[in-house]
Amino acid sequence: MATVTIGLHDVLARADLGLTQLSGPAEDRTIRWVHICELRDPGHYLTGGELLLTAGVDFPDTRAETHRYVRRLVAAGAAALGFGVTPVHDEVPPELVTACRRHGLPLLLVPQRTSFLVISQVVSLMLAAQERAGQHRISVAQAALTRAAARPDGVSAVVRQLAAALGGWAVLADGRRRLSSGGAVPARAEEVEELVARLLTPGGPSSATAHRAGGQVVAQALGRTGRVLLAGREPGFGTADRAILEVGVALLTVLSGADRLPAPVGEPVAALLALVLDGAAAEVETHVAAAAGVSPGGQWQVVRARRAGTTGEVDRAEVAARLGTPLVGFAEDGGVRALVPAAGRSALAEDPRWLVAASAPVGWAEVPGAARRMTRLLRHAVAQGRSLTESPRGGLDGLVPAADAAEFARARLAPLAGHPAPLAETLRAWLAAGGNWETAAQVLGVHRNTVRHRVATAARLLDCDPQDADTRAELWLALRWLPEPQPGQT
Repeated sequence: MATVTIGLHDVLARADLGLTQLSGPAEDRTIRWVHICELRDPGHYLTGGELLLTAGVDFPDTRAETHRYVRRLVAAGAAALGFGVTPVHDEVPPELVTACRRHGLPLLLVPQRTSFLVISQVVSLMLAAQERAGQHRISVAQAALTRAAARPDGVSAVVRQLAAALGGWAVLADGRRRLSSGGAVPARAEEVEELVARLLTPGGPSSATAHRAGGQVVAQALGRTGRVLLAGREPGFGTADRAILEVGVALLTVLSGADRLPAPVGEPVAALLALVLDGAAAEVETHVAAAAGVSPGGQWQVVRARRAGTTGEVDRAEVAARLGTPLVGFAEDGGVRALVPAAGRSALAEDPRWLVAASAPVGWAEVPGAARRMTRLLRHAVAQGRSLTESPRGGLDGLVPAADAAEFARARLAPLAGHPAPLAETLRAWLAAGGNWETAAQVLGVHRNTVRHRVATAARLLDCDPQDADTRAELWLALRWLPEPQPGQT
């Protein structure tokens, strides 16, 4: 996913910063980060999109050097330049204002009362808020698109919902006609036809982008279905929009009748996998099964894996081949997660270069819960340095009806509900580690004293002694039988 950015105009609107724009455009500028540098040529240390801050220490003192300074910033892709007055300069050098106007670089006056550190902190918080808002928007759009896919008119419904989620327009077309559309399509008919023809030409690209005045049109071929999705909006698409587009492409690819999603595995497959494992795609089992080359109604295994003590780029297509499924995507921790037909056999767990957590075979409705369990099990696999496979429900579990087991678990662990600390998760990790504080802390990514405090808090709320063997057995069963929370629940 692309880097999150915020608009320069949003930063200028912050009254607490007191920034004043002296030159250059602001509407079309986005900020990726803040960088402070007093070098005469900071362009070598920029990667693009930065708000560069300087107090003018050792600043160029001639017209030619000042213009060269600004040209270098523009060439490096700087979003804007912030100049702090005092103690070095009482005002922004007039020649700098002239150079920024000439070369189109936004120049901001930073008042004496505003420190560069405060600007950096504020921008960081704004970027974090933007990322959270984008993730929420993506989650809402995923759920809406999946519900649309389950309708009898799934293809048309997804296209319409995609247009609504993007706040623009979308159209699904082939080489002869428009199949369905959502929203008013302001793009010229010949422009749409040209993009469709370009993508459907043998050996042509799988995607293309056309930049229009104030906006953008994106075209994406749907595998080998002979169909192309086009979407557009003014202004152009941002980070969250592109993620939503990937989800729409994934659903439309399987809804359009692809017997199997194209190889090598691409982003659309990863987007579809995310929908399934995150619990938002309960209605699309038929399409997912077709993508994996199996019949619906069977059982699945959820697999989480990461390299064992090695670094380097993971080849998703290679992992997909070894797992025997195209449904492979990257996880947030840099590893992979996959959905595998239970009838297959994975060669990945036998590879010492990988640490693998594999679920017991589960039905379709149980896939999201298994995905959450495998996230926890992989942490244990990493802590123990070996691959782990979940045991199927049997033995003592099989002697207790699932409904009765869930009722017992909810009643026994009810005092932990609503507590701000993840007490049940900590208790589960500590018991799984055999009461070892260090191992549990490693699994949870916290300090061992945090684990001690949480276990003590849980014991007080549950009115029990966690060091007692019978109590440990009871709590472990309750945690095993506790139903997985649904998406959106805590």
